[in-house]
Amino acid sequence: MPTANLPAPAGEPLESANVSGTAERRVSEQLVTDWEQETRRLGHALALMTLDTSTMSGPKWAHRFIIDVHPTVGNSTLVFYGARFASLFGLPEKPDQSVPITAQLPARYVPVFINGCIASTLTGAAVRVQGSDEREDGGQELYRVAFIRLSLDPRRLQHFALGAFNYRVAARQIA
Repeated sequence: MPTANLPAPAGEPLESANVSGTAERRVSEQLVTDWEQETRRLGHALALMTLDTSTMSGPKWAHRFIIDVHPTVGNSTLVFYGARFASLFGLPEKPDQSVPITAQLPARYVPVFINGCIASTLTGAAVRVQGSDEREDGGQELYRVAFIRLSLDPRRLQHFALGAFNYRVAARQIA
């Protein structure tokens, strides 16, 4: 199971000093920056209906996802994900909304996504998660993910989480 730090303040480096400035940071931080700019432009929190899913393609959306956060979080489903997100997890091109995320994501990342979804529904701020996972080949996956609640009314039972995920493989550290 991955080691996760939840949440991580903006700009905080990963535990490994050689990770700063890498793609996994840019993907999640770009999502947060885009969300902050869109929130300022709209004058209120971003809602799912303000997103134009027909334009969710290309490099900007490649690592992003939207989760329908079910009250029983384990039953949450992926509503949208970009091509690179699908590739990282071996998912089909289009999400199957009838299958919960617990059955679609690798078991090692299920707690990361469950906890991120819970944290995003409890706060109006972006939730950043970072961590590492030991690989069978002796390397490490260093990952970053951001979760943002999509809802105008936090009292609603139905919430959505907008997010971005990326990881990189670091060579095994020899002591």
